Amino acid sequence: MNRLNSFISNSSHTASQSVGLAVYAAGWVLTGLVIIDLALNFLFAYPRDARVRPTFLQSYFEYGRSTEGQLKRMTRPERSLSAPITLSGWYDPLQIRDFIPKNAQNPIVTIYGMSHAGRLANALDRISDRFTARAVTAPGSTSNWAYGAYLRDHSGGKSYAVVLAFMSELLAMNSTLSPMSWNIDSPMPYTADRFVLNGDQLAVIHPPYTSFNQYVATFFDHDKWPAARDFFARNDPVYNPLIFRANIFDHSALVRLVRRAYGQRYLRSVRKAVLDETGYNPNSEEVKVAQAMIHEFALSARRDGMIPVIFLVNNLGFSNYLYQALSPILHRDNIPYLSSDTIISPNDPRGYLPDSHFTDPVDDELARALVKIIEKEGAMRSSNVSTH
Repeated sequence: MNRLNSFISNSSHTASQSVGLAVYAAGWVLTGLVIIDLALNFLFAYPRDARVRPTFLQSYFEYGRSTEGQLKRMTRPERSLSAPITLSGWYDPLQIRDFIPKNAQNPIVTIYGMSHAGRLANALDRISDRFTARAVTAPGSTSNWAYGAYLRDHSGGKSYAVVLAFMSELLAMNSTLSPMSWNIDSPMPYTADRFVLNGDQLAVIHPPYTSFNQYVATFFDHDKWPAARDFFARNDPVYNPLIFRANIFDHSALVRLVRRAYGQRYLRSVRKAVLDETGYNPNSEEVKVAQAMIHEFALSARRDGMIPVIFLVNNLGFSNYLYQALSPILHRDNIPYLSSDTIISPNDPRGYLPDSHFTDPVDDELARALVKIIEKEGAMRSSNVSTH
C-alpha cells in the first residue's frame, strides 16, 4: 500500500511538473509571438500619408487588414489628401477618356469595362486611322459596373459602336456592389449598380452612394456609414463581415495574415460556384444575369443605331470557359463578339503580363480584330438599309 501511495504521489508530481513546463513553454511562445507581432508593426509601419505608396513589405504585412481598416487608412475628407485609389471608378462623374481623333469624321468606338478594356482602347488608337477610341473604365471593374456606366453615359449615344467587356476572373463578382466586397488586398470604395433578374427582365439595385464626395460624407458619418454597410450586407452576396468589418485584430500583423488566408479561400469558393479554372456553372445567377445583360445591352445599342460588341477577356489558366458560358446568348441574338482566345490561348503565358493584362502585341491584334468586326457589322447594316 505504501508503495502504491508513493507511486501515485510521484506520478502526480511528475504530471504537475509536465503541466507546469507546458504552461511555461506556452507562455514563452505567446510572449515571442507578441514581440514578433509588435516588431512587424513597428518595422513595416504603413505610411500615415494616404498619398504615399507603401513598400512591398509594408504592403505584405498590411495584407489581411479588414476592408474598413484599409478604407480608414486610405480615405481623407479632402480629395487632395486621400489615396489616389479612392478617387477612381465613380459613376458621378464618369471618368471618360476621349482620344484625339486622327480625322474629325472618324466614327467613335466607346469601350466600357476594366483596365483590359482601357488597354484595348489604347491599342485601337495605336493601330487604327479609321476609328476614334473612347474609354469609360474603372480599375478592376466588374461587368455590372460597366453596364451601369453604359446606361449612365448619355454621350454613348453618339458612338458608332459600343463595346462591353467581361472577364473570366470577375464573372463571379458580377453581382457585387463594389470592389470593397471582393478585392481584399486593395479594396476600392467606388460602387456599381447591381442587376438582378425579374422574370426575363433585368432590374437594378442602385448603391447608396455614387461619388467620392457622397462616399466621404457617408464614411465619416456615425449614422450613415452603418446604414450603408447594412445595405451592402443585404444586397451584395459576396459581402463577408469577417473580411469587411474592422476590429481589434486589425492591429495584429499575424492575425491579419490568417485573415487574408481565410479571405482567399472564401473568394476561391465564390469563384468556383460560378466560373474558375476548372469550369463554369451555367445555372449560377451571375451567368444568367450576364447573359441578360448582354441581351439588353445589344437591344439598347441597336435601338440607338449603334453596333454592339462584347469583349471577352479569357484570363490565363481559365481556358475559354467565359466564352462557353456566354456563347448561348451571343449566338441566339447574333451579337458580335471579340473573344481573346481567338487571338491568344488562355494556356499560353507568352501573351500575358505578370499583372494579368495582355502584352501590347496581343492588345494590338485584338484591336485589329475589333476593327474587322465593326467594319463587317457596318457593311451589313449599310447593305440592309440599301436593300430596304
